[in-house]
Amino acid sequence: MLSTRHVSRVLIGYGLFLLLTGFIGYRITQEHSTSALFNGSFFGSLLVMLGVLHRLGRMWTLPASVSAAVIFSLTFLWRSALQWMHVADGEPDRLGIAVLLSVMAGVSVVVSVLLARTYRH
Repeated sequence: MLSTRHVSRVLIGYGLFLLLTGFIGYRITQEHSTSALFNGSFFGSLLVMLGVLHRLGRMWTLPASVSAAVIFSLTFLWRSALQWMHVADGEPDRLGIAVLLSVMAGVSVVVSVLLARTYRH
């Protein structure tokens, strides 16, 4: 079980990771995917904010963060599977985004498991 300080650090780190990968996704798609930039910025900032609030003792942030991380995990797993199918169908230009989404899915699953193990209701 992680301490409040460690959970806060995980959430802030995960939020910064989402911000960074949103920008990377925007660049990989040659600046055509403004949704990657918007979603990465919005949800990354949200997780950073949840991390700060958790550090300040707002205990409702943990179940909210677990829910968000699980939803992100499922979304990134689904989206990476779709991109890998495109790559398998002979679209090598989708390889970069498939790898990025796979990394995002992996990190999100790890964060989900860490947070879920810490959450005691």
